Amino acid sequence: MDATVKHRERMAEPKTEPPTLLHRLEYAAFRSIEAIVGMLPMDSCAVLGRHAGRAFQAVSPRYRHLIRRNLRIATAENPLSPQALDRLIDETFRRVGANFLSSLKSATMTSEQLAEHIETTNCDLLSREEAGNGLVVIMSHMGNWEIMAKLSGLHAGVSRFGTVYRPLGNPLMNQLTNERRAADGCQLFSRHEGFHAPIALLRSPGPMGVLADQRPGAQGVVMPFFGKLTSCTPLPDLMARRAKADVCTLTISTIDLGRWHAEMHLLGRSPGVTGIVTALETAMRVSLADVFWFHDRWRTDRTRPLSFYTKFDPEIAKQATVPMRVLLTLHDDSQEDADVLISALFDERPDLRIDWLTSLPGDHPDSRVVKHEWDHSAPEEHADGALDRIDASHPAPLDAALLFGGTEVLAKAAKRANLRSIIGCKVHGRPWTRSFDYPTHPDGWKEIAAELAAVPKPKKA
Repeated sequence: MDATVKHRERMAEPKTEPPTLLHRLEYAAFRSIEAIVGMLPMDSCAVLGRHAGRAFQAVSPRYRHLIRRNLRIATAENPLSPQALDRLIDETFRRVGANFLSSLKSATMTSEQLAEHIETTNCDLLSREEAGNGLVVIMSHMGNWEIMAKLSGLHAGVSRFGTVYRPLGNPLMNQLTNERRAADGCQLFSRHEGFHAPIALLRSPGPMGVLADQRPGAQGVVMPFFGKLTSCTPLPDLMARRAKADVCTLTISTIDLGRWHAEMHLLGRSPGVTGIVTALETAMRVSLADVFWFHDRWRTDRTRPLSFYTKFDPEIAKQATVPMRVLLTLHDDSQEDADVLISALFDERPDLRIDWLTSLPGDHPDSRVVKHEWDHSAPEEHADGALDRIDASHPAPLDAALLFGGTEVLAKAAKRANLRSIIGCKVHGRPWTRSFDYPTHPDGWKEIAAELAAVPKPKKA
């Protein structure tokens, strides 16, 4: 009997691959950097990190574009001036560097040492003895994230604090993280191992942190986030309802070099996925520069730009206050083709704003369609400037190019503008990401619109 039980326990344990040479080199480099940072005072770590963030900004055009795109979306409802947006982008890179190095320093400190660098508000909510039920703490990747793991050690009466996490790809780094979290009183629960253990902690009762700001893809619920439609995780709501736990948000913001403010805001019983997403957004707006905007939160699919890879009610899209923007061209500027296609696109995604390059005169009757003049005979070098002007005509950035009547010149300009999805008709090769046959009847345009928003069938295991 004992042998059988032990065998089952071994089978239940998650399988981990042995570390490779690359894993060992990464681990050695990390521990070396950590050792150096650990010898510096906290404010010096923050200063050094700000310089590192500035240097990374200078050498990484990819992330410069991504941060700008994300912050344009996050501020689209209350647009910033170009100068203010540039300053916010610059500060975001500097804060990321400062928070990263400070997190490395914080990992080597005791909770008592770290407490000297943190101000807290309402963090006594973590103590659940008097409340009598668990607490789901909604968090984003924000500020000195090492504070999250040490919160239980910063307040008397909090014996443990759990978090749901995604295991690291490097097994050595993953083991180090788990051991340190355990020493700090924080239990890590892998997303890959189910949610029975996290629910048990909530029912004990205890607090459980959930990072809820990343895009879950097909497993998510489609709704507006910062006004723009995207996929949002239902996990915090599901956990809170199943464990009959309360919900709160956690904000970690920088107040000075090497100093942060951690604040919790109690929501009570779960307000549902929509209420949680709204509360998370409010928490992140406290300090946008402290948010880790390096995740492509509103990513557009290359071949299905209108799809979220999961079904959703188009009525939800009408709640979006920040549109998805597509650039459109049509062959010969056919009004009949345009009417059918535009109507079909709006049927799939009512939250669209269509920037239409056309020579047809007059405004479009639907305010969501904005016409732009385009001279097909213009020199190739004018294409970049035209796209820049169109992109800047709205606070939110362009998301995709539907160049059904466009030339390769426009497609290359769209590629240089970092648009992920560039769709055409009877085209092939780069920079195009998908090609359709040019429709010969109106239903063909409807089929194209439906295909751009289609939810693909799940792959068989």
